[in-house]
Amino acid sequence: MSIIEEARKVLLKYPLCDHCLGRLFASRGFMISNEERGKSIKNVLFMEALNSAAGTYDEGILAALAKSGHRESLLFLRRMGKAIEPQPCFICGNLFDRINIDDIINKVKGIINEQGIEFSSFQVGSTVNRGIIENEVKVSTELGITSSESIKRELNRLIGKALANKLGKRYSRLNPDVVVRVNTSDGSVSVEAMPIYIEARYRKLLRGIPQIGESSVASVAKEAVSELRPLNVVLHFAGVEGPEVRVLGLGRPMIIEATRPLRRSILEGTVTRHGVQLLNLKAAGKVQVREIKSKAGELRRVYRILAKLYGGVSDEQLRSLEDYFSNRQIRQSMGKGRRVKLIYSLRVIPVYGSVLELIVDTQGGFSIRRFITGEGTEPSVSGTLGVKVIPIEVDVLNIWY
Repeated sequence: MSIIEEARKVLLKYPLCDHCLGRLFASRGFMISNEERGKSIKNVLFMEALNSAAGTYDEGILAALAKSGHRESLLFLRRMGKAIEPQPCFICGNLFDRINIDDIINKVKGIINEQGIEFSSFQVGSTVNRGIIENEVKVSTELGITSSESIKRELNRLIGKALANKLGKRYSRLNPDVVVRVNTSDGSVSVEAMPIYIEARYRKLLRGIPQIGESSVASVAKEAVSELRPLNVVLHFAGVEGPEVRVLGLGRPMIIEATRPLRRSILEGTVTRHGVQLLNLKAAGKVQVREIKSKAGELRRVYRILAKLYGGVSDEQLRSLEDYFSNRQIRQSMGKGRRVKLIYSLRVIPVYGSVLELIVDTQGGFSIRRFITGEGTEPSVSGTLGVKVIPIEVDVLNIWY
């Protein structure tokens, strides 16, 4: 069935404005607007309905066109003594006649100026009455039309083009700086600055620094991005460690998420404050947040543990400990489940008396302290040596994928 035949079938059943008729065939023609497409289709139907040579006309389709607001059909039928009044569009109820894009632009500019939002790109999101969406689906499904576009997409595009021209900013459907939201029911407008994501690694050079809370990694990160003037700062860490653990080497990966920032010029490079170093700060995206959470357990770690033995152990036992934990799987209870992790190597360095230094190269995602003490872990350092072993100090020497 041709576009004209399909359109005839639609209009004989439902009065549709130019926008909504054209949108039904949005994927079957490019470089013209839905409004232009709908108007052109109605013009072709109008011409086909008239047979000047025979002096006849198809009153049925002309009446349908007139009800849909087609000006030429209205005028022709009035000349023929047929008084037909246009009806509201079945889908949108003539929303496109009511919406005031200039008013929307003024509201957006007012919000941006009042809040001082810095941005270079934007996206538009619109909400429409649920009944409009239902009517749109009803027409498409009843008549088997698969070439349509949603009304929200058309509205977003129309408003977006107008805003781009007036604001001198770039419309972007991917990673916009701000999102303009328009409620077409009441004309309300909001402008939301999108989060900024900053990739970094952190090192804890002193003990007693937690990841979150006062005097923490989080507090240093918040201070580092304060110039962005965010509403809030959320930290996403690749794993955890206690406050008593130093993090050295390359540092632990993290993502700093600054929500609703008024500024967007991020600080890059390295920041050192209060015993915490933030390394290699650079722009990131939301995808990195998902990756850092999903791959935290895949991070390989090298630990330095200073441990105290509560019992006598021979040099031969210590040497055998290194051999035993070469590419050895361990099983550790985690709540109601169990995790199986690989210890790649373990090196024992006697320090003095009953104090040892252990260098452990291992997969991440388990408790290194419990691996030493034997709590919920099999095999463990304590269990293998047959004596109680307690960690005194723990350092993360390196972390990498």
